[in-house]
Amino acid sequence: MSVWLTIPSARPPEEAEKVLRLYRERGYKIALWRDDMSFPYGIIDYLRADPVYPGYASAVNALIVDVATTDHTAEWFVIGGDDVLPDPNKSADEIARECRAHFIREKLDFLKSEEEQPTDAVATFGVMQPTGDHWGENPNHARPDMRSAYIDRVAGSAWIGREFARRAYGGQGPLFPGYQHMFVDEELRHVAIKLGVYWERRDLTHYHAHASRTHGYSHTSDCPEHLKKWTVGEAGVKHWNEWEALFFDRRGKGFPGHELL
Repeated sequence: MSVWLTIPSARPPEEAEKVLRLYRERGYKIALWRDDMSFPYGIIDYLRADPVYPGYASAVNALIVDVATTDHTAEWFVIGGDDVLPDPNKSADEIARECRAHFIREKLDFLKSEEEQPTDAVATFGVMQPTGDHWGENPNHARPDMRSAYIDRVAGSAWIGREFARRAYGGQGPLFPGYQHMFVDEELRHVAIKLGVYWERRDLTHYHAHASRTHGYSHTSDCPEHLKKWTVGEAGVKHWNEWEALFFDRRGKGFPGHELL
């Protein structure tokens, strides 16, 4: 059994490595999508390089396919980013075992008899999101749906089981590729809930060391260069409005295409 961090990364290697080393110390394997091959292999296990970035969802889906094809022991794929820290108290193996046990318990009706052993397909058909990081929680927000922490609304750093990744969206990958950056994690949460396989764990924390966390993007210079086109100025507003509209349209239609293989 192995657990893989599968993320795109655009930060300078010396910055990203500080976070990635925390995953390595806790037993995760690491697969990255980068613009080029410059990232040192000492800290990662797999690198996919392409100067043309296809968007977050497509990049993660491609990494998961690559890893699942080459590592048949891979059971869980963790998404997020190179600014999201792993849970500080539990190893990858500990959390993986807990996920297996949980999703087996949730699907005992899949088994034909008490003597039949749960299969890996049952044990890894699920999505687990640590929700211990309460960033963004605002009980006084005018909109009730915006009062909870960000991570209570999105599956932004989820553990995705191998079987869920294999079957979601008709076998096209666990993330809907129509989004470039925003809202892909919100759809993942809704789809996993719709399928009855979403587990939120307040006892686990993936701290999101987002650049805007302390001061906000008060100036363009506060934002990392690779995020500016998604978050800053008119381009950021345009991106948000465009993909928010897509999300609400898809939600109203029941997220077409999410059906299982």
